Amino acid sequence: MFSMNESSSFYPPRRAGSIFQVSAIIVLIAATIWGLWMATEAQVGPVFLLYLLPALIAIPLIPTLIYRLYTLQNSSYSIERDYIRLQWGWRVEKIPTNDILWVRPAADLEIPLPLPRLRWPGAMLGITRLPDSRPVEFFASVSRQLILIGTVERAYAISPSNLQGFLQSYQRVVELGSLNPSRPEAIYPSFIFSRAWQARPARALFLIGALLNVALLAAVLLSIPKHPQISMGFTYSGLPREPLPGVQILFLPVFSSFIYIVNGVIGLVFFRNSSERPWAYMLWGVSCIAALLFSLAFILILQTS
Repeated sequence: MFSMNESSSFYPPRRAGSIFQVSAIIVLIAATIWGLWMATEAQVGPVFLLYLLPALIAIPLIPTLIYRLYTLQNSSYSIERDYIRLQWGWRVEKIPTNDILWVRPAADLEIPLPLPRLRWPGAMLGITRLPDSRPVEFFASVSRQLILIGTVERAYAISPSNLQGFLQSYQRVVELGSLNPSRPEAIYPSFIFSRAWQARPARALFLIGALLNVALLAAVLLSIPKHPQISMGFTYSGLPREPLPGVQILFLPVFSSFIYIVNGVIGLVFFRNSSERPWAYMLWGVSCIAALLFSLAFILILQTS
C-alpha cells in the first residue's frame, strides 16, 4: 500500500549502455592520440588531414558520450500516489496521475512503435510519433520491453528493468487514487545552462574561453601560409629540432578547444548543486588558463621559427 509520501523507484538497464559508452570513449581517445602522433610525422596534404580527422570527430563526440553516460547513471522512474516522475540526467518530467490515460507495454500496440533514429545502447532518447500523431518522448536505455505512459497531449516511452513490477505499482496507485492532484512539471537540460548563463562569473568564463579559442584558431589559420615550417624548440643536446610542417600548429587550437568543451560539460554537472559550484568555476577557469597557455605556446613557436 502507498502512503502519502511513499514511492516506488525503478531504473533502466544500465550495464550494456555503460560498457558501450565507456568503450566508445576509450576508442575515441586512443584513435585521437594515434592520429595526432601520426600527424606529427606526416607532411602537409591529405594524409595530414586524414590523421587529424579522429581528433576533429572526438571533440564533439567525447563530451556527448560523457554526458550520455552521466545521464544513464542518473536515471530513474518513480511512482507516487499523485504523479509519476521520470528523470534522465538533467531532463525531468513530472506527470500527474490524474492526467495519465493509460500505462501499457509498447508490445501491445498494433503498429510497432517507431524508435528514435539517433540511438545507441544506453541512450534511447528522442521524440517520435504514435499512429495517432501523438508525440512520444523516450526516456529509455534499450529498445526492448518498453512501457508507454499516455496522456492527452503526448506519450512517454520508458524501459524499467522490472517491467511487471512497474505495471503492478502503477495499478496500486490507480486503485488508491490521488490525494493531492499536482501540476505537470518539465525540466530540460537547457535550463541548467540558462541558470549558469545567468550567473555573471560563469557567463564571463564561458565568453572568455570561447573568445580565446576562436582568436587562437584564427591566428593559427592566418599564420600557416606565412610559416610553411615551424620549429618546436631544441633537443636535449641543445641543437635545434628538425622543422615541421607549419600546418601542424593546428594541434594547439584542437587541444585547447577539446579542453574547453569537456570542462564546460563537466562543469555544468557540478553547477547543478550549489555546494559543488566551486568545482564548476574551477573547471571553466582551467579552460581559460589552458587557452592562454596554448596561445603563449603559439607565440613562442612563431618567434623561434
